Amino acid sequence: MDNKDFDSQRPRKKASRETIRKRQLIALCVIALLVLILILLIAKACASNSTGGEKKPAATTTTSATTTTSTEPVLTTTIATTTAAPTEPENNSDYKLDKYVIELTVGGKDMPRVLEYPDGSGEWNENWSSSDENIATVDNLGHITAVGVGECEITLRDGLDPSQEVHIKIKVSGSDANANTGATTESQSAAVAEAPAPSRINVAEAHYEGDTLIVNKSYGLPDSYDPGKLDPTCEEWFYKLVNGAAKDGINIFLSSGYRSYDYQSQIYNNYVGIYGTDTADTFSARPGFSEHQTGLAIDVNTIDDSFAGTPEAIWLAEHCWEYGFIIRYPEGKQNITGYKYEPWHIRYVGSAISKQIHDAGTDITLEELFGITSQYQN
Repeated sequence: MDNKDFDSQRPRKKASRETIRKRQLIALCVIALLVLILILLIAKACASNSTGGEKKPAATTTTSATTTTSTEPVLTTTIATTTAAPTEPENNSDYKLDKYVIELTVGGKDMPRVLEYPDGSGEWNENWSSSDENIATVDNLGHITAVGVGECEITLRDGLDPSQEVHIKIKVSGSDANANTGATTESQSAAVAEAPAPSRINVAEAHYEGDTLIVNKSYGLPDSYDPGKLDPTCEEWFYKLVNGAAKDGINIFLSSGYRSYDYQSQIYNNYVGIYGTDTADTFSARPGFSEHQTGLAIDVNTIDDSFAGTPEAIWLAEHCWEYGFIIRYPEGKQNITGYKYEPWHIRYVGSAISKQIHDAGTDITLEELFGITSQYQN
């Protein structure tokens, strides 16, 4: 075999592939380098155009370098729009409400509806609270009242499982009608219109003195009388009272309003079980003899003796008559009304009666005004 035949039979196949791969790799590197150089040249040209000569609006350029610049104004606009509206609080509970953000003006009110409850729970387990009662208050039924300008949260918590809670963001703003004009309390009072007498109820057993419904230990209501809520006129003028107090920097809120015959029975029997009948009768009405059943009585703020002497109690005693209310059980009149002093308990009677009692200047009671008694028959 000569050299030519030997060379033709050498295994060149493997070496040929390696050479091809090297050449391909070199070609790819060259192409990549050319592309990189091209990109750098384009970028440099664009940069020169943007800095030299007449400045063009960023929106007219289409290069990747100016796309980032043009998005900055858009981001600024988006952020401003987002912060202008209240953000809905996150809800990790099993509660479902019809609203999670409420915007009110001072004196306004609202009530979120509970659409779904946690398993095994219901409205009887609702515990409502406010993060700042100087801005908004809430009663045990979820009625929210705007008291002062600002933001706070109302929380609904399950009484059996405190981990089940949902938050409602409250934003309260002022209004021309509620703005503090710097007027004195006397001028504010003079601007309040006459509070009308409450509507008469069509109940045969109801006892009236003129236009005033009397419910005390002598005169009661049947268990069938169940208006289900506060009298509309009473409620309207109570929130006018709340607004008037807010102008003077006083926070008044509803703690207990209407009570049914059955609910009053539970309350009274509970007190009897703890204190006995004689003591319970001095501060709790028997079922059928509670003013709360009329829908014309309201307990405000703290329902215990600690409320006495507070700025809120003093304001209420001095100004509730301006809105058609009276302190129903004044101090030192237990032998007349049958109940101990309750500075938190107000009764709506309308301006004609409230002014008459105020002008008497001696904290007279309805019993004294009409010459009637307040004594249980047995």
